[in-house]
Amino acid sequence: MPGKPAGFQDANLRFQRLRRRMEALLWDPELANRPWWHRVGVRALQIAYAVGRDLVEGQLSLRAMSLVYYTVIATIPLLALTFSVLKGLGAHNAMEPALLNLLAPLGERSAEVTRNVINFVENVRVDVLSFVSLGVLLYTVLNMMQKIEMSFNFIWSVAEGRRFANRVSEYLFAIIVSPLLLFLSIGITSYINTNIFERTLGNIIFGGVLLQILGSITAFMFMSLAFAFAYSFIPNTRVRFTSALVGGIMTTIIWKTMGRIFQSFFASGSPNEIVYVAFFTVILVMIFAYLGWLVLLTGSSIAYYHQYPTRARTGRRTAKLSLQDEEELTLTVVLLIVQRFQRQQTPWSAGELASHLHINPLIIDEILKTLCGLCFIRPTNEDPQRYLPSGTIDHCTVVALRDSIRRYRPDTIEEGINIHARQQIQTFLSDADRVLDGKLGDLRFVDLVTNADRPAPVRLAQPDDQPGISHKDG
Repeated sequence: MPGKPAGFQDANLRFQRLRRRMEALLWDPELANRPWWHRVGVRALQIAYAVGRDLVEGQLSLRAMSLVYYTVIATIPLLALTFSVLKGLGAHNAMEPALLNLLAPLGERSAEVTRNVINFVENVRVDVLSFVSLGVLLYTVLNMMQKIEMSFNFIWSVAEGRRFANRVSEYLFAIIVSPLLLFLSIGITSYINTNIFERTLGNIIFGGVLLQILGSITAFMFMSLAFAFAYSFIPNTRVRFTSALVGGIMTTIIWKTMGRIFQSFFASGSPNEIVYVAFFTVILVMIFAYLGWLVLLTGSSIAYYHQYPTRARTGRRTAKLSLQDEEELTLTVVLLIVQRFQRQQTPWSAGELASHLHINPLIIDEILKTLCGLCFIRPTNEDPQRYLPSGTIDHCTVVALRDSIRRYRPDTIEEGINIHARQQIQTFLSDADRVLDGKLGDLRFVDLVTNADRPAPVRLAQPDDQPGISHKDG
C-alpha cells in the first residue's frame, strides 16, 4: 500500500502540534496562579471549546430537530392555553408584542406570521371545549414540555426526569407564570419608554439616544432573565442562578445575532426573491424553529459547563473507571448517606452527591441504582429524590457490604461456571475475602462516622519517632 504524500504528513504534524499547544493553553495546570483576567479568558475558551465539541458531535442538533416536530404539533394548543390564562387575567394583549419580539429575526415576515397565529388562537375557544378535547389539549402541551425537559436533562447529564405528579403541577406552573413574567417585562419596558424617562430625558440633547439605549438594555436584560429562568427550571437538577444567567446572556447575544442575519437576508433580497420566499413561509418558520431550539440548547450547554468547569475537557461521556474506583466510590457514597442519617441532617440527592464528589452524575446514578438494587438505600418521595438507608445500619459492616456490592449483578450469568481456571480464581478470591473478613470484618459504617466526629488526639513527637515505625507501650 503506497504511503501518504509528504505534504499530507506535514499538514497532519502541524495540526497535531497546534492541537497540543491549544490543549496546553486550555488545560494549564498552573491556571489557578494566573491573573484573574487570564483565568476568565481561559475559562471562556474552555466553555467555547466544549460547546463547539457538542455541536460537532451532533447530539444538540438531533434534539433540536426532534423538538421542531413537537413544536409544530403543540404550538397552537400551548398558545391557546396561554391565551386563555392571559385572557382570564385581563392581560391577553401581551401575547402579540411578545410574539413579535420572539419572531423578530423573521424581519417583515414576523408581523404576518404573528397576525396569523393570533387569529388562529383567538378562534380556539378553550372554554367551550369538551372534556375529551381539553384532555387532548393538555396532553399535547404536557408531552411537549416533557420532551423539552428530556433534552435539557441530557445536557445536564440527568438520567431521570420528573415524576408524573410533579410534572403536571410544575409544567402548568411554568405555562401560567411565564406569560405573566413576559407581560411584566413588556409592561415595564413600555412604561420606561413612554412615561418616566421620556419626560426626564426629552429636553436633553442626547436624550433620545439615551432613551433608545436604555430601552435596548432593558429588553436585553429581561430576555436574558427569561432564558435564565428556563435554564434554572426545566432541567431536573439544581442549577445555580449565576450559571443560568451566563447561559441566558449568551443565548440572548446569539439570538440577536441570528435575528440580524435573518433580517439582512430578507432586506437584501430582490422583489422576485421575496415573492419566492413567500411560498416557503412554513418551511422558513420550521428552519427558524430549529435554529431557535439549537440556540436555546447551546445556551443551556454553556450554563452546564459554567457550573461544572471540570467537565469541559471530557464532556458528558462516562469515564471508564477501574474496579477499585467503582468500589471506592460506591463505599464513599454509602458512608456519606450513613453520615447524614446518623447526624439527622437532610439526606443527599443524586445531584448533591455528584457536586460534592466532583463526579459525573451518570456515575452517581449507576451507584445509587446498585445500592437500591441491594435494598441498602431507598429513595424518598421528594423531588429531587433523596436517599436514606432502607433499614437498620447499626450492624452493617463495611466488609459485608463490599462483598455484596462485588457479587451484585441484576442479570444472571451462568456461562463458564464449570471452567477449571475460573473455579481456581473463585477459590483464591474466597480465601482473600476470608482474610479480609478476619482482619476488618467487625468494622461498621457507624464506627467510621463516630471516628470522623471524634477529634483527633494530639501526640507530642518523641525524639526516636521515625516515619513508618509504630511505637507500643512496653
